[in-house]
Amino acid sequence: MIGGDPMTCRGEGSGSKSIIRRKKNQKGFTILELLIVGAILGILAGIAVPIYLSFLKRARQVEAPVALNEVQRLESMYFAFNGGYGTLDEIGYHPATALRYYTVTLELIPASNGPSASYIATAAGNIDSDPDEDIWTIVPDGTLQHLQAD
Repeated sequence: MIGGDPMTCRGEGSGSKSIIRRKKNQKGFTILELLIVGAILGILAGIAVPIYLSFLKRARQVEAPVALNEVQRLESMYFAFNGGYGTLDEIGYHPATALRYYTVTLELIPASNGPSASYIATAAGNIDSDPDEDIWTIVPDGTLQHLQAD
């Protein structure tokens, strides 16, 4: 220590440059330290939030294939007993848990004579509050298609 000032310390060969030390009873952080921490948190949030939202969308999308596979299973059973396909009410489609993100619709494709020859079941919903819808379909052979991603 040079000159008796408890706040100033010069290292060997440092010349006129001095390093300011904190008093022993001084507590807290400097504004620079707080700015650095804030910048680091901002960068981490900028990376983490989009990744989280992506995982959230994928988790919500599970609802559509599960619902459509149930419709396909019920239509197969209905076809085995009736020789054609039926509406959602006729096949007894009532999800065990209410669908939160999707609405299931069923389009019956009529045959030239007799019962329905085919169907297209569709699950459509908005899973992330933007204007785009997420749309899935399934047909009698069990082919599940993701037509439009939200």
